[in-house]
Amino acid sequence: MDPTREPDTARVPQSTSRSLQTIGDFARAVGLSASALRGYDSSGLLSPAHVEDRTGYRYYGLDQQQRAIWIRRLRDAGFRLRTIGTILDSEPAIAEAILDDWLAEAVGRAESAAALVDDLRSVLRSRTETTTLSRARVDSAVLAAAVRQLAQPKGTDPADSPFDHLSVEIKPEALTLAVTDGYVLMARTHIPAEIDDPSPADGPAGSVGASTVVTASALLSLPTTSCEVTLTIAVTGGSVDHPEQVRVSIEHSDGESTILSQSDRRFPDIGRTVEAAAARRRGRSRFSRQEILRLVDEATGRSPESGVRLPRDASRFELSAGSMKSIVDAGIGDELICDWGNEDDPLIWRAPSQPDFLALVMPRRA
Repeated sequence: MDPTREPDTARVPQSTSRSLQTIGDFARAVGLSASALRGYDSSGLLSPAHVEDRTGYRYYGLDQQQRAIWIRRLRDAGFRLRTIGTILDSEPAIAEAILDDWLAEAVGRAESAAALVDDLRSVLRSRTETTTLSRARVDSAVLAAAVRQLAQPKGTDPADSPFDHLSVEIKPEALTLAVTDGYVLMARTHIPAEIDDPSPADGPAGSVGASTVVTASALLSLPTTSCEVTLTIAVTGGSVDHPEQVRVSIEHSDGESTILSQSDRRFPDIGRTVEAAAARRRGRSRFSRQEILRLVDEATGRSPESGVRLPRDASRFELSAGSMKSIVDAGIGDELICDWGNEDDPLIWRAPSQPDFLALVMPRRA
């Protein structure tokens, strides 16, 4: 009888040990096929524990299962049968050297494959992704003044300013700048500018704007003389909220373009944040600049950590002296308006002399 045609369901003869399994049972136990086991027998890699003389049926011992499993795993990893035999049958030092060499090669192949995939993915995406450009043409003196107003408190050296993260939003209705030190957020929500409809670099106009965060100090060097500059935010791939790549640049009237350094700070959508806070407004208080400055000076005189308690209708709210000073320094004019809601809602500060200026700050409970 041809032993290569032995049935996988043959029974173990009673004359053999109970520790033996038929080729079919053994194959299922170790995750191999019966044909693979016959091949390993022919190569001498895994011979049966017993072969019946009359039928030629192969039987395997339970103690051979671990070797069979190692053979399967090494074959899955790409090893050749001769190398597998060397690993399993040699001294441990020899086997470890073979495995170390293979692992080093595998890591190298994996790194090369990852680099290949990344490069090819970039090429493939570039064929299908569009770059959307949002542009705002603005007077350089106006833009420089707005950046200085928000990012450089009075008497502060630019290098020491806590407001070096500047959010730039270009939307169809407005150019918005905002800064934050983690406690107070100040913004100019409608910088005078001519906004182009956001559009693909090569294609029809789109309908959404873009935003990013740049290093404010990069814009503090803008010329204060009046000349037109173009602020451009280029968004490639992804979605509006989660783009693949964002680049922001400023182009001068002489054609020179500068790529602005970006920050990893994230800002909320200014318009939505203000709308949400305004919707919870319960009252409004007006203060003169001198009144607020006097309260700041009194609080600072008591202790640098003292808070400024707001007077009259807003008396249950208290702000840090530093936050209040930043708002007063940035606000234009002799009067400030404070919209307030519940104790856990942000206060909205505005300057009537400059309607597009606002500041958001969370109060401390007085």
